[in-house]
Amino acid sequence: MATEPALSVAERSALVAVARRFYLEDRSKVEIADEFGYSRFKVARMLEQARALGVVTITLHDQGTVIPELAQRLVDELGLAEAVVVESDGSEVVARQHVAEAAADVLSRTLRDGEVLGMSWGRTLSAMTEALPSLPSVSVVQLTGTVGSNFEQSPVEIVRKVALTSGGSAYPIFAPMVVDNAATAAALRQQPDVAQAIRMFGDVTTAVLALGSWDPVESQLAEAIPDAQRADLLGRGVVAEVAATLIASDGSLVAPDFADQCIAIGAEQIRAIPRVLLVAAGERKASAARAVLRAGMLSGIVTDRVLAEALLDDSIDG
Repeated sequence: MATEPALSVAERSALVAVARRFYLEDRSKVEIADEFGYSRFKVARMLEQARALGVVTITLHDQGTVIPELAQRLVDELGLAEAVVVESDGSEVVARQHVAEAAADVLSRTLRDGEVLGMSWGRTLSAMTEALPSLPSVSVVQLTGTVGSNFEQSPVEIVRKVALTSGGSAYPIFAPMVVDNAATAAALRQQPDVAQAIRMFGDVTTAVLALGSWDPVESQLAEAIPDAQRADLLGRGVVAEVAATLIASDGSLVAPDFADQCIAIGAEQIRAIPRVLLVAAGERKASAARAVLRAGMLSGIVTDRVLAEALLDDSIDG
């Protein structure tokens, strides 16, 4: 196969000069031709040659931009009401930030005055609250108690920040998400502030849920409970969690006794919400996302290319 002859220093310099005028200085081909004494057609050939020889390379910085066609495939093939997919390069930290920003944009564009917004918790949702440009006046309800000691990622802080952005009322839950037994959980649910938030669960019009993966383990909830209890739940088939609902790979709900120990919205209450958005990123969460989709708890998803393609590669019914 014939190869292009090597350029002389003068020829390469001429290509660079023409390319600089066109790509960096935004000069027209006619202007470049007049400056160098070339024809307009020669300038066009030189620009083509510069790209063909690698003198000019073009890079699109498309991370975080939406991919409508992939989102539509999620809607069509997975039976969702809505989906947003953003470009990602496979880096989970970066993808999580882009997905958080996309979720913030979705909420700012689609929520309406007077809605009741339910919020779960996690790293991606914490980043989402930081990216919110503005919100209409909505009430904000915390859907679970707190887990762990990271204040910035706690559901109380997430609800506080969202309420400040919207100017609406906040209904926090100042109680742990998981306690030692069902009796303690029942008593906490009777506390006035907790009971007030729980009464709001039935009024939620839009819920935003984070996704916890138990296979592989990438869940702050899984990491917060005792090792023996986590091992027991994994042995019972848990692969995913949303709020305090534990889900097996086939979409069935697992360990209702664990839910009894939790201060959190329940699975049937989630299913009764008109609009439930899952916000998640990264291929490592594919098994968990499939399980939640099979459980029939979602109406929409905000995610990245990597996770979207993983979901489409493996039929939800398969």
